[in-house]
Amino acid sequence: MNSFFTEHIAPHIGMFFSAILTGVAGFMFGRKKMDAEVTGLNAENEGKEIENADKLVKLYKDAIDDLGSRYEVKFREVTSMYESKVKLLEDEINLHKRINAQLKEENTMLRKKIKDSGIIL
Repeated sequence: MNSFFTEHIAPHIGMFFSAILTGVAGFMFGRKKMDAEVTGLNAENEGKEIENADKLVKLYKDAIDDLGSRYEVKFREVTSMYESKVKLLEDEINLHKRINAQLKEENTMLRKKIKDSGIIL
């Protein structure tokens, strides 16, 4: 019975304890390695977050810096549009003044014709 135990069961028990010991040692050293990797990944992620935030700030800064020049262009467009509208309205006023002067002249001429013809109104 003793030889059966040493030949068949002892190697299995030894392997079982060896596997448990290897697993525990692997877990202990693996945990430290895994903790170190997680710490490294967290640091890398923080670096990427800072880099992305920096890029976002740069985009906003560029947009704000560009805002002044875009505002100036739009302001010039609106000013030019209003100036052309004022010019158009002034031309229209001058046209109406000329028409009014012509109508006054025609009215004076017609009154003179009526007076000369002797028609009484």
